[in-house]
Parts: sequence; C-alpha cells; structure tokens
Amino acid sequence: MLHYSCDLCKRPIDSHSESRHVVKIEVFPAVEEVSPNECCDADCSAEDSDHLGEMQDLLQRLDDGDDISFVDDGTRSLRFDLCEACRQRFVKNPLGSKSSKQLDFSNN
Repeated sequence: MLHYSCDLCKRPIDSHSESRHVVKIEVFPAVEEVSPNECCDADCSAEDSDHLGEMQDLLQRLDDGDDISFVDDGTRSLRFDLCEACRQRFVKNPLGSKSSKQLDFSNN
C-alpha cells in the first residue's frame, strides 16, 4: 500500500478517508515566436541553414563530454501532494507572497 504525506505540512494523508490533492508546476523560459516573414538576419534563411551539421556538432559535444550544461535551459516540472488544509492555503496564495498590505504614510 502506498503512503502519502503532505509536502507542505508533512502530515500523513490517509487516502481512504481524506482527499489528496496533486499540484503540478512547470517552469520554462518564455520564447517569443518569430514568423518567417519577420526574420531579418542574413543567416536566418531555412535554405542556408545546415541543420544536420548543427545536430552532428551537438551530438559530438555530448559524446566528448564537452560543456553539457548547454542542455539545461531552465525547464523544470514539479509535483507536490497536499492535504485539504494546505490545498486551501495554496489556492488562496499560490506564490506564497506576503498577504499583509503595506500602508504608505506621509511624513507630515
């Protein structure tokens, strides 16, 4: 039998008597799409590109073990189990920002 615990409060979750909620978060770099008509670089032409050559270079770098960090683009997929109480708190404030409003008083 699988045992679950809340990833926030660490309390065990009994899947038979209470609900378990799954939160999935994906983090990835935002990429602006460029249409072929907007391309203004001379080397941007699809006919002039050597895609097979570029792939061969990347595969060779992987085989040689050279600078494998180029593969890490910052993309992450995260998964969390939450109990009902922590789910309610998460839904109200998903980014965990401070909920107290700062008042700006004048200096008079």
